[in-house]
Amino acid sequence: MEVKKLDIWIIVLAILTYGVVNWFVLLPKDNYLENTLLLSAMFAIAVLSYLTGLMIALCASAVCIFFYGSYVMYGSVMLGEGIESHVYYWLVLLPLIAVITAFIGNLIRTIQKENLRMRERYSDYVTIDENTGLENARVFYAVLGQYISLSKRYELPLSVMLVRLDYYDDIRGIVGNEAMKDVVAWIGKRLGESTRNEDSGYILEDGRTFALLLLGNPDGAHVVKNRIKENIYEYDLQRAAKVVTVRLDMRIGITAYDPEENPDALSLRRAAEKDMEFDV
Repeated sequence: MEVKKLDIWIIVLAILTYGVVNWFVLLPKDNYLENTLLLSAMFAIAVLSYLTGLMIALCASAVCIFFYGSYVMYGSVMLGEGIESHVYYWLVLLPLIAVITAFIGNLIRTIQKENLRMRERYSDYVTIDENTGLENARVFYAVLGQYISLSKRYELPLSVMLVRLDYYDDIRGIVGNEAMKDVVAWIGKRLGESTRNEDSGYILEDGRTFALLLLGNPDGAHVVKNRIKENIYEYDLQRAAKVVTVRLDMRIGITAYDPEENPDALSLRRAAEKDMEFDV
């Protein structure tokens, strides 16, 4: 609805501006300086009303009308000059332009605020990382909580693995920001190929750390760890006409869920991060 109103007001403004410009050309040249100043004042009021709002725009146009009206009255009373028809046109056009541009400015700001609000709400519901296709940290914690409940109830072995790319900033400095997205996407794909269908992978909030939920004991998790390090070691970047080989060092931490300790999702992540420190 707001967009339709904006379209209508823009069309009205375009038609009015077209008419004013053509009318200005047809005005007598005797009052050229006066009309030029008023035309400039009209466009200045239009810009001001668009940026500020209706009240300030009306005040500005009222001030302009007051001084112009005083000038016309002085010429009529003191000098005996007649009041020509173009004077009335300017007295109508100045507040009319102010009102139209103020409405347009308010509608655009309303649409911008709504767009920002919708983008914020959209970001709250987004669960898939656009670059890698992996689910994000919000889903990771939700699914990990479900896995903990299943592991506790059915005594299923559960392991949490964190995979972090070392020297992330250095590699990004070598390959560039855009190519770094390809590197991260390539890592995410390799992680998916290194795990089973029942396992799940996620990319965490820092963009350089991945999480894997593995339904299996720590021995099986270490097998996956070795497989990941074999699959993710070097990345061949096609840059310009030559291939640049970038060595990727991964630091991996593993922790197993212990029903007796009954840790929560954050505790399991901290334990995996602590184990990551010993991966050399």
